[in-house]
Amino acid sequence: MFSGTEPVGAVTSGGFAPTLWRSIAFARVAPDIGEECWVLIHDQTVPARVVKLPFVRNGKPRIDL
Repeated sequence: MFSGTEPVGAVTSGGFAPTLWRSIAFARVAPDIGEECWVLIHDQTVPARVVKLPFVRNGKPRIDL
């Protein structure tokens, strides 16, 4: 994970979340990372958003999609 060009964390696991209908990942990040960052996926840098857990509760998304 990157903020600008500086590494700020590491993805520990990720996959597709059918309830949210998008990819999600768990990551260890610096506490001052903010809400936006970049993630390296298969040699491509893509934008990502930092949110707190849980993503879903009782089958309903808890984040703005």
